[in-house]
Amino acid sequence: MRSLTFVILSVIWGVLSLPSHSATVDEVKALWAFKEAIYEDPLSVLSNWNSLDADPCDWLGIVCSPYRGSVIALNLSSSSFNGFLAPELGLLNSLETLNLHNNHIIGPIPKQLGGLKRLKVIDLGYNQLSGAIPNELGNLTSIIKINLQSNELIGSIPPELGALKNLWDLRLDRNRLQGTIPGSVYTMNFTSNMQGMISINRAAT
Repeated sequence: MRSLTFVILSVIWGVLSLPSHSATVDEVKALWAFKEAIYEDPLSVLSNWNSLDADPCDWLGIVCSPYRGSVIALNLSSSSFNGFLAPELGLLNSLETLNLHNNHIIGPIPKQLGGLKRLKVIDLGYNQLSGAIPNELGNLTSIIKINLQSNELIGSIPPELGALKNLWDLRLDRNRLQGTIPGSVYTMNFTSNMQGMISINRAAT
């Protein structure tokens, strides 16, 4: 009898210890700020995003961790968006993938994205992003892939990118960048008039 009681109590404790099934207030705030920065959504991709819904895990393009916990992916490529990148995206502390490939997003890349320590993939290729690449992207210590190709980025390539040890796929072609990427694994020079495809890859070690 004592053994059965122990099993029942263990099960109850296990259920009570499960992670919360809803995202944090900051995550909902960040996602809603992202939606508000999209001023044209011709395909109504964000139509089921509801600011009154405390759990965005069922929103289109959102992937959450098991048990419907934190937001780990924002996948909204080829959605025909017109808009900006909201700095509040930096509040998605558990984000591992940010994929907004092939939209019509303009403006700068927010430096706040550099605070996403769990981010592994950032794909902002084929948009109309402008300005310089933030040095803060050099703080993405978990990053594996950075795709910023085919935008309107200018200036020098941040030297901090050369120190990202886990980065094996870096795509910066078809911008107006110049300079070099320091570090022995990167030897490509960029010039302001470079138009060809330049992808820098290295095998994971």
